[in-house]
Amino acid sequence: QICRLRDDRANMMPTKANILAALRWLTSEAVPGDELFLHYSGHGGQVKDKDGDEESGMDDTLIPCDFQHAGQITDDELHTHIVEPLPKGVRMW
Repeated sequence: QICRLRDDRANMMPTKANILAALRWLTSEAVPGDELFLHYSGHGGQVKDKDGDEESGMDDTLIPCDFQHAGQITDDELHTHIVEPLPKGVRMW
């Protein structure tokens, strides 16, 4: 199955909520032996690291289309949504 978000279709906009929902969709039914593919083609940035886990003092981010009111998606959030939920034996490309 494929889930796509794109900024030229009103019902597929890459908002923060839609990106996080798509990440949950991708990982929610993964079982050992599955191989998942994630491709992101969009803007990225950096924000001040709030929890002190980055040597540089900055978190890397994805910038959703509604970032001005919803905020950016930090690398910590990505870890929470796409790394932590994966069972052992699942590969993410």
